[in-house]
Amino acid sequence: MAVRYPRLDAIFSDHAPAPAARRPAPAPLPAVVGPGGLVVDSEQRTVTIDGQQLSLPYLEFELLAHLVGNPLRVHSRRQLMETVWGRPDTGDTRTIATHIARLRRKLGPGHREAIATVRQIGYKYDPRLVRAA
Repeated sequence: MAVRYPRLDAIFSDHAPAPAARRPAPAPLPAVVGPGGLVVDSEQRTVTIDGQQLSLPYLEFELLAHLVGNPLRVHSRRQLMETVWGRPDTGDTRTIATHIARLRRKLGPGHREAIATVRQIGYKYDPRLVRAA
């Protein structure tokens, strides 16, 4: 009698779901224009503030585009890990905190406070917190 391993069968079968790394990327959102001259263009993959382009690595861009595309919505660290990183939360929230800190630094004094920390939960983009430069 052969021993069956259902999890291995699912992994190696032709009908197994695609791993997160091979799933097609979601359709890009149109350019999001925020207050204070912030423009996040997902199709061109550019971020500009008052006409000056920022250079952002892939994950920082994805994180900013997600937050700006969903203003005032609180995103838990777990949601951000699953949505932006495309993998389940491993319990290491330092990755997200590090990327948020880098984004705030690059956005500069007028926009950094718009990425608000919601204690014990995660982060949100609040366009009302953008300060005029």
